[in-house]
Amino acid sequence: MGKKGKSKSTKNNLRNENTSIAAGMRSLAEQNRMNDMTESFAKMADMDRHPLTKQKVIIRKSLVSIGTDCDKNDADPAGNGDQSMITSTTQAEAARELYSIGGDIHPYLTEGAFSHFGMNCVIGNVAAIRVMIDGVTNAIKKFHTEPWYCYCDSREGMITLLETRDTSMRLSPLLLIVSAGKNVVDQPHMDHKGAAKLLLKSGANPYAKDVLGKTAAHYGAGAMATPMTLEVVDMCILAARSSHLLGKDVELHSLKVNMNGSRGVAGGFDPDSGRRVVYLSEDKKEVWVKPDNIRLVAVENTNQPKMLLDVQDRTGSVSLHEVVMQNRIDVAEFLLMKHQTSIHTEDMDGISPMRMSTRGGRMTASGVSKIISKVTRRAEAEKFREGKKQAKERTCANCKKYLGEVEKKKCAGCKTVTYCGRECQVAHWSNGHKAECKTLKVIAKGVKLKAPSGEYAFNASVSLVSGKPYTKGHYRIPDGTGTGAQFVVKVQGGSETMPIMVYDKTRTCEFTIPPGQPGFKEVLTEMKKEMAWGGRKTFMKASFDDSGACTIYPATAGVKEKYSW
Repeated sequence: MGKKGKSKSTKNNLRNENTSIAAGMRSLAEQNRMNDMTESFAKMADMDRHPLTKQKVIIRKSLVSIGTDCDKNDADPAGNGDQSMITSTTQAEAARELYSIGGDIHPYLTEGAFSHFGMNCVIGNVAAIRVMIDGVTNAIKKFHTEPWYCYCDSREGMITLLETRDTSMRLSPLLLIVSAGKNVVDQPHMDHKGAAKLLLKSGANPYAKDVLGKTAAHYGAGAMATPMTLEVVDMCILAARSSHLLGKDVELHSLKVNMNGSRGVAGGFDPDSGRRVVYLSEDKKEVWVKPDNIRLVAVENTNQPKMLLDVQDRTGSVSLHEVVMQNRIDVAEFLLMKHQTSIHTEDMDGISPMRMSTRGGRMTASGVSKIISKVTRRAEAEKFREGKKQAKERTCANCKKYLGEVEKKKCAGCKTVTYCGRECQVAHWSNGHKAECKTLKVIAKGVKLKAPSGEYAFNASVSLVSGKPYTKGHYRIPDGTGTGAQFVVKVQGGSETMPIMVYDKTRTCEFTIPPGQPGFKEVLTEMKKEMAWGGRKTFMKASFDDSGACTIYPATAGVKEKYSW
């Protein structure tokens, strides 16, 4: 089909004879290559020749041809519908082509054919979205005093609003934001991120899938990602981690306030606070709680879902596959450096992002491939360090006997050294462990540092790499880090008589630890173990508390590859 030398009428006849859009698109692809046109433009141009009603018919036939149960989809208007895996290469190619042209999303957008709620999600009209959500909520309150998510028979109204699919691609309101929403000309009144927050807070499903099995991650963190869609995907990732709790009976635990043991039903997720709402049945009130403090009452429902970025579509692909193809370095950094997406997920052809980046050709030398290589080296280094740590834990600190899986005895003080029995523990104590035990204990727990003063209030002013000046840093929480949150610092020094320099990546936290001060000995001990820099520097983690005091954690020490900095 479509070979050089065929007449224009022959090509047209071939296209008209193909009632399947899969076959038609393959024919068009051949014509595109003949005319030196991009495939996506030609496909979209051909689809746009038809009215929306005709396009919907064509796409439905295409979906049937790739094995989609469209009747099942029709019976599940607010759910994921048929998500059976596509099994043949030909079907997978047709599915990818359908996704590449966006199905009928474009005519839905230009003709305003979305549902009223869907259209407001597309244009980021937060006020209108809130009015419609409140309307459903108020309607439910006429029959129940509890929130909608507490009743199976009352969830229908809200789920219908939050999950009903639009277009032949079956996009939920959340998916509309990261697909059609990114193609709308931005206006001051539009707030797509605010719309996504409101949907998730109201109980929208971050794992919603389209007709091809694609999630918000595929649409918002793929080859066509924008800064807005990446932020929305970020929210969805956070919400997805505890989405298994939505609408389930839960119990609160490990809270400082007196609510431990309280039971209720879990609702939506607030991306701003990182908390999920729980309606407490006995107290008749809603509380917003961190997911770590919520657990399911039913033990059989404790399996948590796969990370959103690693969820495969019906061809087995994840967003990283297309990011590697298109060399989207910024998106790769989001997926790999920020969220540790798996590089080993294989599609139906057995191809993983890792394999794509190492099998030769232009992709091997691409920026994304370099990031994947960095991730691989980091993982291997971490595996090596973990192996050494486990080997140490399985070896007696005194006689060096390998302990294997037998029961081991740890020092009750530092809990960092292991023995084969009491005799070796007593002998090791006398042979030097007594002197180091206290230091090892401090290293494991972290040590609180004093604020430096005078000549030790070090501020590096020029980058040794770029030669550009830094903004002066101080003994304080670095920019972009919250109170109590751990962050990575580089520690650098030379000997027992020199102060140790401490600074974060932004250089807004920057100070020294003078000899003799708390933490100096512990940090120096770990720094000398790092032979990559001759024992003169290493990386570790630190944090600042509410009082402004810094705690450094020598036990987290490691080379740069261990951290994302």
